[in-house]
Amino acid sequence: MATSHSLKAETRACGSGNLKQLRSQGLVPGVVYGPGFDNVNIQVDAREFARMLASAVSEHILVALDINGKIVKVLLKEVQHNPITNACLHVDFQAVTDTTVIHSIVPVILEGDSAGVALGGVLDQTIHELAIICQVKDLPEAINADVSGLKLGESLRIADLKLPSGVTTELAGDVIVAIVEAPRVSGEEAAPTAEEAAAEK
Repeated sequence: MATSHSLKAETRACGSGNLKQLRSQGLVPGVVYGPGFDNVNIQVDAREFARMLASAVSEHILVALDINGKIVKVLLKEVQHNPITNACLHVDFQAVTDTTVIHSIVPVILEGDSAGVALGGVLDQTIHELAIICQVKDLPEAINADVSGLKLGESLRIADLKLPSGVTTELAGDVIVAIVEAPRVSGEEAAPTAEEAAAEK
């Protein structure tokens, strides 16, 4: 199961008029929602929130959110960033229980040294994050994939991933996750074209 992070929050008054003021005070506005849970508008310390994200492997994480002294288990669903400064502008949390079925995104981490790379090949990872479905209690921190057995021209596909128990994905099994491509031939070593071969005769 994914690591649960901790974060303190306070309730805030509803309305967009004071959002700019909150951000100027070093706070990030947000909302907590979920089935059977009354929506709550909150604010969190921007620095504490940034530290939490920096310690996580992705922005889709479990959080023990302390709202005015009450602990609520939540899933970090969305973070809105300033496109220029990358500062956090707003955050959405989904209130969950261990058995809540969720759609989440987790990073795919390749492990091992490919046999094909040892021969000069290039390992190209085409999928860096995987959309998964699972209960909260089964949410993994990441999906680890061993590529040590990949030879030149071979690929790792979705069907080859060893997903944790209780975790599924809707991606087709033949979708390529990573492939070992043959080394590119430099211009000096490239085979001559038909015109070049004819000119040499």
